Amino acid sequence: MKRIIYLLVAAIGLLVGCTPDEETWVQAGFTTDKESYEIGDLITLTNTSTAENAQIAVCKWEFMGKVSYELTAPEPFSVEEGGDYLFRLTVTSDRGAMKSVFEKTIKIIDDGVRPTADFSWLPERIVAGEEVAFTDQSKAAEGSEIVKREWTFGAILSTEENPKITFGSHGKINVSLTVTDNKKRKDTKTVTMDIAKGAGSLGVLWSHSYDEQGVVYGTSPATSTDGQYIYVSSSNYNLVCFTKLGERTWGFDCGQNNEPNRGSDYQHPTPTVDSDGTVYVAVGDNTTKAGADASKSASLYAVKGGADGGTQMWFTAIGAKSSMRPFGAPAVTDQYVMILTNSAPSTDGKHFRIYDKVSGVLKYSEKTSSGSYGGCVGLKDGRILVNTGQSSGRSYGTHIFFPEGNSWSKSTNEQNYAPNDQPNGSQIAIGADGKAYILCLNLGARISTNETKALVYCYDTKKTTKGQVSTPEWYTAVKGENKQTGYGLVVDGNGVVYVATDKYITAISSTGSVLWATEVAGTAYGVPAIDNEGYIYYNDAEKGSLVKLEPATGKAIASLQLGTELKSSPTISADGTIYVTGMLEGKPTLFAVEGAATGYAANAWSQMGGNPGKSGYMY
Repeated sequence: MKRIIYLLVAAIGLLVGCTPDEETWVQAGFTTDKESYEIGDLITLTNTSTAENAQIAVCKWEFMGKVSYELTAPEPFSVEEGGDYLFRLTVTSDRGAMKSVFEKTIKIIDDGVRPTADFSWLPERIVAGEEVAFTDQSKAAEGSEIVKREWTFGAILSTEENPKITFGSHGKINVSLTVTDNKKRKDTKTVTMDIAKGAGSLGVLWSHSYDEQGVVYGTSPATSTDGQYIYVSSSNYNLVCFTKLGERTWGFDCGQNNEPNRGSDYQHPTPTVDSDGTVYVAVGDNTTKAGADASKSASLYAVKGGADGGTQMWFTAIGAKSSMRPFGAPAVTDQYVMILTNSAPSTDGKHFRIYDKVSGVLKYSEKTSSGSYGGCVGLKDGRILVNTGQSSGRSYGTHIFFPEGNSWSKSTNEQNYAPNDQPNGSQIAIGADGKAYILCLNLGARISTNETKALVYCYDTKKTTKGQVSTPEWYTAVKGENKQTGYGLVVDGNGVVYVATDKYITAISSTGSVLWATEVAGTAYGVPAIDNEGYIYYNDAEKGSLVKLEPATGKAIASLQLGTELKSSPTISADGTIYVTGMLEGKPTLFAVEGAATGYAANAWSQMGGNPGKSGYMY
């Protein structure tokens, strides 16, 4: 009885102590230093938001298609086009559910006054390989002056007033000059020029569309060892074979087993060509975002290559709910075909899978912490390097798989290469000396994210021991960002590394020092390639151009407009022909480009997958 009384007293005490909170509220608000602005004026926002009996935890600013989070206010900025712009501030209190929104329309006045962009050039007839002098003849409006010039020659940039350019490609090319005055008003002039063919210049040999539907998004050309046959695919799941002369030989339907989400606009792996001519290709997108039937399976096909090819050698369903959206290609060794799934099969939940390349029988599978967007290479000693994905806001770098008889053992997350940074779908490179190079999105494990968004790691695979934590030979910050678009690295015969990020191509010495960094005109895509003369090539997706760089300085010496979009990596064949896939007139298209090269770089990881067959198996 006493116990009951004590419990009643305690309960009454609790009720008395639980008095309602005082009234709480939050009110969003901000002011501007002026009610209207002219183009180029600095706009200063002041956050006047208030809260009662609560604290402001989040301030979300939305304007001009941008979103930022600052508890105070964004840094002062200017607008380059006139109009009425809606600014929105959403304030959230530390109590989570309490929000307030404030909106204001800011008027930017355009008085119509602009500088006038204009330029001339000599000689008037332009020949590839011969220098052309461009002269800025732009004029500023009265009371203003021109303070900035931006030239684009195809996908080559210059900020000089009167640049001298030597075009490395022939055919039509757009030359533009954009001038900006001291009030940030702009004008652009563009001229389409016809560049005559010169000795050693880049030019299109031929181009052919190869699918009526689907897109080129991450899938690159692969060639036979002798360069006689080129294989391409798209998100429409058709594998197509061309000869080096541009003749379409055959097509193979890789969607015949009802693979999910055919014809989507999602990324799709590159085919791989083995030394015996067999072509391996993986297809199928079963991600939730794609809206595909989760009961369906992605697939792996082995297809006979060559002139009399186009027939299935074997096929295997990867497993229900599996999805093949990684960048890169199946890695092919002497015995096996290895793939990385983005979504693992529901049957075993394992992303990394090894198949017998003769029969297609699954030999091994393992989890990689989360779905991976690519990066897998095989070493000649039987070890395998596999990039991880992101899991619960973390990433675990690159796993090392050690052979154990007919199976493998996996390094722990702590024993991985770059264990606290994120490969983010990048492609691994291996040097002839056994060093591995990995491009990561910087998560701040070694260098502040304020300093760089991308890191390159170098590890010596010969020093890597099972069960031990490996120490990098070096790690180097590079400009740009390693976005999830299949960026990666190549390595020449001297150990110089060339790496692509979204806005830069960077050269790194064999000891980890940056040699040069070249800014791209639009947006770089995929993995660069090196020819047998040491020149570097990359695809500018935004400009639709193939760009050639001089190896000693990184200077862009050629830019060749190909398609409207090039979301792929260039492939250099055994005879030096450069093959590129992209979109032209809304269709997946293969371009064959001629230049001065007669092959790809020797004793090197010369391109995505290390070689034109994309096997990911070299050293």
